[in-house]
Amino acid sequence: MSTIEYQYENKLIRKSSTRYIVPAMIGLVFGQLSPMVGGICISQSLGEVPFSALSTVEPVNLIFSALGALGGVGCGITVSKCSGSGDKDVAARAFTRTVVALAVATVVLAAVTFVFTNPILRFLQATPENMGYAREYLHVVLLGSLFIVFMFAGDYILTDDNDPQLVLVASVTSAIINVVLNLVLLEGFHMGIGASAFAMVFGEFVAVLMFIPHFRKKGSLCRFVPPRKHEGDPSTFSILKPGTPMCIMYLMFAIQMIVQNLVLGKESGTSGLGNSAVIDNLVLFLTIFTASASEPVMALASSYHGEENKCGTLLVKRDMYKFGLCILVPIILILVLFPQVFMALFAIKDPVMLESLPFAIRIVCLSSLLTFTNDSLVNYLSATEREPLANVSYGIQIVVSISATLLLARVVPMDAPWYGTMLANACACVFMLGVGRLVRGFVKMYPENLVLLTGGEPEPDQIAHWEELAAEVLDPEQVECVEDKLFPAFENAIAQERPHMCSFTVLERDNGDKAAILRFDHKVNLFAAENEDETDEEELAHVYNTCVASEFNTLHRLMINFQGHTG
Repeated sequence: MSTIEYQYENKLIRKSSTRYIVPAMIGLVFGQLSPMVGGICISQSLGEVPFSALSTVEPVNLIFSALGALGGVGCGITVSKCSGSGDKDVAARAFTRTVVALAVATVVLAAVTFVFTNPILRFLQATPENMGYAREYLHVVLLGSLFIVFMFAGDYILTDDNDPQLVLVASVTSAIINVVLNLVLLEGFHMGIGASAFAMVFGEFVAVLMFIPHFRKKGSLCRFVPPRKHEGDPSTFSILKPGTPMCIMYLMFAIQMIVQNLVLGKESGTSGLGNSAVIDNLVLFLTIFTASASEPVMALASSYHGEENKCGTLLVKRDMYKFGLCILVPIILILVLFPQVFMALFAIKDPVMLESLPFAIRIVCLSSLLTFTNDSLVNYLSATEREPLANVSYGIQIVVSISATLLLARVVPMDAPWYGTMLANACACVFMLGVGRLVRGFVKMYPENLVLLTGGEPEPDQIAHWEELAAEVLDPEQVECVEDKLFPAFENAIAQERPHMCSFTVLERDNGDKAAILRFDHKVNLFAAENEDETDEEELAHVYNTCVASEFNTLHRLMINFQGHTG
């Protein structure tokens, strides 16, 4: 009977996920709080009418975010799969073609929006009182739209290209610039709402400049190369396809916000739009915690998927969800019990807003648990090439959210958007867990295509034990290859500085191929100059009887593939 001991792989997943989550969370803290600070400065310096204009412009911002997500997530997942297979040239060409496609689409979208600014703002429920403020803010955003899209896309791409630290530094830098400029221009020089938009755009511009050196490095998977498509390369549609669920999610947010503004603006005019702006900032705050735990699922699970390790993808899904609940639940409890703490940031004096906002904050906070569940499952689906199911779930959310909001507007108009969002998230969860059967792996683990999984500290007696276990699941020639190539390469790699934890895996792929894999964390770079060119052109999953070294989710991986029976 084969040995399956999940704890060792789990420990490495947690170590790897921490390296994704901690920089992502710090970056999100700054990245999400900076627009909040902009809203606070506008509310404090200019008043509630200019502040309400933000809610009419936000759907346009979300559409540009959707475009960035389409390219960033799609390209990022493609890069992760190339990381699993070792094909660097395909990753570079996919990245370059994505950049070109995003640039063209952004310029066209910004130009159309600029020409039709007034009708668009009227459609987004701008009132006569806040129309001028909304127009001024939107025009500055459109002029900087390229930087907004590339900053958004770059966050995903760099994380999947093993450089989350640069994402962190750039996000923090951008946020600090945004906050400082908002404070100086609005609080210090008492400039208008356009100054707040400029602060945001300039911060994104600086972040994009910081990304560029990474993309010019020769060793990066994502680097600028001639964008011509080679035979066997994925099409542009195939590159962008994994990003469609995230793109649809942002478009869904934009649609929900339009309906939200329609209902609240009709009920209470500028006061209702002010409510919407406060809740938008609350969602930004909650996203710090939901996104930091859900987004790494894509990078981690897609690498295991590229390796064709089905059990590894399930382990990622479960561990990330448990982590997310641990950080999200305490925050939600605080805001549910004390919603006035959040309201105090915006110096609200409007009696309608003071009366209705506490209950709205409580509903949105509770709904964020469902939002986190949906986001985690959607990211898992995107990583495992099941985007159509994720797209259907977002379609369900759009239909339920709009229908429920419009129906409930007749009964509880000031709270209808929040109830509608909660019902939509609940329906999507039921669909994915039930129809999609994504509950699998949350409670009980399944070995899937594993034939051996063990690990521990790599002491000589432990390595000898791994060799004995390998002999039970591999044929004699394969065992000899493991003993002659895999473990000696492992000993040479770790030298005297032995890692604390390793995992040893033997898996059988759907095509009958087997693979023996050692995963470990170590300071030594396995990609010495003499080895780098050898793996550039090859898909590691199809290099047989040779020990290949690669990076895997910030860890090191040594792998030998054995060809299955071809007769």
